[in-house]
Amino acid sequence: MRPILDLRSAKVAVELTNRCNLRCGMCPMNKLGRPDADMPWWLVEKVAADFKENSLVVNWLHEMGDPLLYPRLPEAIDLFPGSSVSTNAVLLDERMGRDLLGTSLRRIRLCVDTVNPRLYPMVRRGGRFDEVVENIRAFLELSKGKPIKVEIQRLITPETSQESVRSIGEYFHLDRYAQAEVIEKTCEPLDTSDETPLHQSFYGCFQGYPFNWFIVLADGMVTHCCYDAHGQQPIGDMRTQTVREIVESAKIDATMAAFKAKDWATLPRCGECYKNAEGRPPFYDQLIQLGYRLDRVFPIKPLARRLINR
Repeated sequence: MRPILDLRSAKVAVELTNRCNLRCGMCPMNKLGRPDADMPWWLVEKVAADFKENSLVVNWLHEMGDPLLYPRLPEAIDLFPGSSVSTNAVLLDERMGRDLLGTSLRRIRLCVDTVNPRLYPMVRRGGRFDEVVENIRAFLELSKGKPIKVEIQRLITPETSQESVRSIGEYFHLDRYAQAEVIEKTCEPLDTSDETPLHQSFYGCFQGYPFNWFIVLADGMVTHCCYDAHGQQPIGDMRTQTVREIVESAKIDATMAAFKAKDWATLPRCGECYKNAEGRPPFYDQLIQLGYRLDRVFPIKPLARRLINR
């Protein structure tokens, strides 16, 4: 029988900081409900040692904030070999680029989201499009021939429907850079499930299963959902617990029972995703869940993103 929380298959993230230098169109950072925080260094070391003991590889040194704001980011990267970072590229100047390339960083995701200068301020509020583009172009040159994967993120939204992987690749001349590719994401909501200019309304669990993630927030609290921006559904605390203690705790069973019962009073973040039930029949929700199960075997999610968020 598959464990409720299987760390062999779960994605693992460590939020080094919840601070951000921009406000995303769907993610206004000043509304998180959590004070700005950097993870204290002693806790970074504690988490890294615990993960190493349990052979856990961190997928992302990122959750809500921009990791390039973390003052000891290069040191942190080397404590979590094989990890990746995702950034809006505002701080990715030449010095930062060289510092990152001198670490064990496996992958960096550069979230420009659109190459339309008119749309960019709507998606990345406060960012300077020309500076971000220049940072990305410079980093592509710096990382050329280095053992790192560079992902340039395109956001699939109704507003950006005229753009494509090919057009963004041509914009950055990616035929010159074997280490780089364009990836596509939808503007999956954090604070609302209602329709906005950046995404359609939705119903159901984006992850398809409550325990696809194990995320250590900047204050040490652990949540099971990458959309739990407010830390409303903690399953543990790495300040006082170990990974094993969290995984084997009764909290996991209670959370799963509440999810199956659709007890949104206990799981308010899940309730946000399920609140549009009147707009989506149960069959639609079942179809989404089936899609997530299939995606574990066949990579159908990229196609689904295009169909759902046209």
